[in-house]
Formats: sequence, structure tokens, C-alpha cells
Amino acid sequence: MNGHRLKIMRTEKELSLSKLSKLTGISKSYLSLIERGIQRNPSLVILEKIAKSLEVDIDYLVNKEKSEKEICSSGKHQVKSTLKFEIELTPDQLNLQKIKQIKELINSLVTDG
Repeated sequence: MNGHRLKIMRTEKELSLSKLSKLTGISKSYLSLIERGIQRNPSLVILEKIAKSLEVDIDYLVNKEKSEKEICSSGKHQVKSTLKFEIELTPDQLNLQKIKQIKELINSLVTDG
């Protein structure tokens, strides 16, 4: 389980450890151990209680591949991510028209979000 992600979600929802403890029925000390990465493998029952209280899927709490994604404080899931791409052009292809097309593509990606 990603304890850092748990702490971020909890604070974004403006929940103290005490409040989350009351919502989940899990002790503050145990939640703190999870957030600090000391307890890395809580039971499925614990995960279900935390996920339900934070309104997220269990998968989001435990899936390492999603570590770059964050949620916003409104309770809605908003994904922040980075798109990296590389464009290879031969010297013959490198002209003002191609550069303008690339710029338009990048602008459309930036303004669509």
C-alpha cells in the first residue's frame, strides 16, 4: 500500500487522522503506521474501509503504477500526468510548415484539458 498517497488523499479531503479513524473504525496509530510506510500490507478489510471512507477504489490505494496520479480535494478524480513524445524529422522534412503543424498539435493537447 502506498502510505504517502493515503496521507495526500486524507489531507486533501481535510480529514485528520482522528476523523479518518472514526470513519473507518481503524486506530489512529495503525493509520499513522500505514502513512509512514511502516505498515505496508494492511488486510483487505482495512483497505476496503479506507477506500470506502476516501471514496476511491482499493486498486488506487495499492497499485504502484498509479503513483503519479493524484486526486483533487473536491472528491472527484482528476488525473495529472505527463505526456512525453519525440518527433524525428530528417533535414528535408524540417521546414516552417512542419514546425507550425507540430506547434498546432502541441497547442491542441494543452488547451483540450
